[in-house]
Amino acid sequence: MGNLAALARFHRDKSVRLAVAAVHRALVSVDPAVLVTQSVTIDDGISVRDIYGTVSRFQGFDKIYVAGAGKAAAAMADALCALLGKRIAEGAISVPYGERTKIKKKIRSVIAVTEAAHPVPDSSGLEGAKKVLRLLRKVRRNDLLFFLVSGGGSALLPDPAPGLRLSDKRRITDKLLRSGATIQEMNVVRKHLSSIKGGQILRQMGDSCHVVSLILSDVIDDDLSAIASGPTCPDQSTFGDAIRIVRKYRAAPESDPAAKYLAEGTKGRGQETPKPGDPLFSKVHNVLIGNNTLACSAAVNYLRSQGLQTVYLGSRFDGEAKDFGTFLGQLASDLYRKSPVPFAVVLGGETTVSLGRNRTGTGGRNQEAALACAIQMKELPVAIATMGTDGIDGNSRVAGAIVSSKTFLMVRKTKLDLSKFLLLHDSYNAFRMLKSSIVTGRTGTNVNDISLICAAAR
Repeated sequence: MGNLAALARFHRDKSVRLAVAAVHRALVSVDPAVLVTQSVTIDDGISVRDIYGTVSRFQGFDKIYVAGAGKAAAAMADALCALLGKRIAEGAISVPYGERTKIKKKIRSVIAVTEAAHPVPDSSGLEGAKKVLRLLRKVRRNDLLFFLVSGGGSALLPDPAPGLRLSDKRRITDKLLRSGATIQEMNVVRKHLSSIKGGQILRQMGDSCHVVSLILSDVIDDDLSAIASGPTCPDQSTFGDAIRIVRKYRAAPESDPAAKYLAEGTKGRGQETPKPGDPLFSKVHNVLIGNNTLACSAAVNYLRSQGLQTVYLGSRFDGEAKDFGTFLGQLASDLYRKSPVPFAVVLGGETTVSLGRNRTGTGGRNQEAALACAIQMKELPVAIATMGTDGIDGNSRVAGAIVSSKTFLMVRKTKLDLSKFLLLHDSYNAFRMLKSSIVTGRTGTNVNDISLICAAAR
């Protein structure tokens, strides 16, 4: 997968070899097609199982429809079509650019596939949203709708609220991305600038039928209402929450159309998102089929099988990427000094990068964390890897980075000032020169980020 094998060869270090092998197993464990196949069972009806073992059964429906959006939508649709075949009447999904070719031609003849931009929406995404809405208006009471939800769905399925333009959403989305806002905060704003997010897409359906949302989580704590802005989930946030977030990050002046719309909403002049208990959700089944914990568990199990004393620290790490990297470096240093046996640490979550003025380097949260980690840790025979499971880190072409003894050797050889690269948020170019970037390409999945500390020899 990508350059993982090449990284292991270049670094010539057992710790690196085990770390990249663990990363590979983590990615395989959250393959969307596998997760759908494990979740959905076809017998005299259709059974759907979530990651906790809860099973829901559906029988006696007329037609089956498929809709959705996200980084994993292509693989999810492919797997669902393999299971259901000709029983699917029609479908429409929106996926990132480059994903359409991964779906078999015979499936594309049934499911309309639109490629669009992420994380800032574009006109193709708007067209994809229109196709999904046209499909939903065909649904009738005795039908079954599978809705495929994964990270990236917010940008890939944009439908501005009445009176707003796509450019209004693009502008405020870009500002929030650069400000360091969390994904939860961004999605609160997105929901209230949309006519379909935050459960509102159910208002667009032609009739009330059973809806089964298969959900791959890319948010901390697996808050279903935050994943892809919760198109089929009740929403507890309000216009007031949204405008406070916009003001907190100074994402738009009060004269901005999006800010004005949110302000009007706080006065009761806009339709709120449907809340828990709304009858809209009486026939909706939101089913979580994969998350960061699943990926981390696969990495933990592999490292333990290799004889390393391995600890899982959970999947809730957030905050500034450079602070997280400093924590990783300190933790690696402390454990190396104290542990008498080979050890590993696995943890997950998703951090943010707050960009200041004129700080327009190339990189992302995982590479920035790795860079801060290298500065903090100095030189130790320990491997640290941190990467995005979607294969994309910020505005770069890579998934993350690895730090090892070889990395420090390269620092001395190239005489790089790592602190300067960190200040400029230019982690991509630092690790490119250090030959320590993790490259996977788009993985077709997305369950936040995974980080590993690995010390194979003591």
